[in-house]
Amino acid sequence: MHIYDSPPITRLSATSGIKGHILSLFAGCIFALGFAPLGIWPATLISIALFITLLQGQSPGTAAFRGWLYGLGLYGVGVSWVFVSIHYHGNTPAPLAILMTFIFTGGLALLFGAQAWVYQKLGLARAGAITFASLWILFEWTKIELLSGFPWLFVGYSFIDAPLKHYAPVVGVLGISWLAVASAYFLVSAYQHRSLRVIFLAPLVIIWGGTYFIETQEWTRVSLKGPVNVSLIQGNISQEKKWDPLERDNIINTYLDLTETEWGQDIILWPEAAYPVFYNEAQEVIAKLDIQGKQHHSAIISGVPYWEEGPEKYRYYNSIFVTGAGEGMYHKQKLVPFGEFIPFEDLIRGTIPFLDLPLSSFSRGDYNQPPLIAKGSSFAPFICYEVLYPELVRRLGKDADFLLTVSNDAWFGKSWGPNQHFEMVRMRALELGKYMLRGTNTGITAIIDHKGNVISQIPQFEAGVLRGQVLKTSGHTPYSLYGYWPLLALATLIIVICSLLTIWQQKSGNNTPSND
Repeated sequence: MHIYDSPPITRLSATSGIKGHILSLFAGCIFALGFAPLGIWPATLISIALFITLLQGQSPGTAAFRGWLYGLGLYGVGVSWVFVSIHYHGNTPAPLAILMTFIFTGGLALLFGAQAWVYQKLGLARAGAITFASLWILFEWTKIELLSGFPWLFVGYSFIDAPLKHYAPVVGVLGISWLAVASAYFLVSAYQHRSLRVIFLAPLVIIWGGTYFIETQEWTRVSLKGPVNVSLIQGNISQEKKWDPLERDNIINTYLDLTETEWGQDIILWPEAAYPVFYNEAQEVIAKLDIQGKQHHSAIISGVPYWEEGPEKYRYYNSIFVTGAGEGMYHKQKLVPFGEFIPFEDLIRGTIPFLDLPLSSFSRGDYNQPPLIAKGSSFAPFICYEVLYPELVRRLGKDADFLLTVSNDAWFGKSWGPNQHFEMVRMRALELGKYMLRGTNTGITAIIDHKGNVISQIPQFEAGVLRGQVLKTSGHTPYSLYGYWPLLALATLIIVICSLLTIWQQKSGNNTPSND
């Protein structure tokens, strides 16, 4: 492995102390501009390039602090919608909601601090782009698996409408993250190593030029025979009314009225928890829908809370079921911390209003659950937050005819949250090469094709019906067969080998510091 020493550090990378820290925070803030609703994806590359430059020549401790500041800016801007959920819908006083949002974003930012510390401590800069990108995606994977996970704002999502998206069926969102982060590193290196610019620009040509070749590949084939006619119902029920007992009849009637003109469609989709009561308590309405669905050969798919009696206590689930011309029940597996379950519930329940939200004591559904069957087609179902988990969607969806997700993004209000959530849904359809139906309460309700493109959608905060067609696909994308595991294994191998080489060089006396 040849080691290139950097030329004299640029003004930006030489910025030390408070100026460098402020720039790290700023770099993190502009990262979020690459995601929906703005979608300025070059901003993500610029943000990462600034971060790379600001880590150069820093001690592990300083790098860790700058990494934390970078993460604080990234999440402080990117997931500021958390404040909306806590304050406006969680009835938490604004000062306390601000503090809780800071604790949440600051806690997430610690992972960026750890990432920067590891990068400098292990001397991974010696291998440049491949180690920086590999370490980045390993930490993104950590955000999927750590505790209950928070897989939000991965680099790859910002490229859902950019050329790099065409790699998704092969390497998934983590693979796009790797390519984007490596691209940012090559740009920095090309600027700093001007005599070697061609060496660093060549990989950029390969990465970005390769999108034109890979775009032509048809990983899954669409069947034009037997399109499935669908109607997606968006009730637009405000969060303030959602669980008000006095509004139950009005809510049910809203969905029934919107559905009345849709009988005869193959699929009628209601959103997450469309019923403001438990499944067990809504049997009269469900029985009527079942009869009408069978009469008109329509399958009704809807989200609903569900309870069952366990050996010691009742168990509650966030669920989806099918009635009419279909069958099946799915219980959500990936629950939202503090929204659907309370960690250390016995200790903290009741301390603040946000921890006493309606239906915040759900149980996890079983690991292996069959798909929903509607009008002879199989649907892999996902409820709200769990569509963010690439491996869960791949595992349940790779052999299904269609992907389906329901959500209630009213929790996020008019913030960026629903738009960010939506672009992740599009990525799942693109990764597996399958059509996706998305039914929501307040939006974004949409039909997405196997290329991740939006066929049609309903504007947010409007009640309405979205009619359309979805097509079955055959075959599998490489990603649907193997997931992100080969990529993670390769990234881990790269980090281990480079770390061992650094240790060997240090023991051999070749420990000349590198500014990379």
